[in-house]
Amino acid sequence: MYYTIRHITRFRYSAPISQSIMEVRIQPRSDVNQHCLDFRLRTSPRAHILTYREEYGNRVHHFDIPNSTTRSPSQPKRWSI
Repeated sequence: MYYTIRHITRFRYSAPISQSIMEVRIQPRSDVNQHCLDFRLRTSPRAHILTYREEYGNRVHHFDIPNSTTRSPSQPKRWSI
């Protein structure tokens, strides 16, 4: 059985912010019971995304958007399990 999932996160602020620093732990894990075939993370505005594995084995995606705005980046995520 295959699933395709799309997730969008948006933040809105009542006043401008000078920087947006985010860490997301949303990538599905692959193990003996499931296998993640594809995972994509996009930000708007675009940002350089750093990825590392934390102590529990989860993938962490870290990015920073240093401009003044009243909206945090949209984060469409898509993966297949």
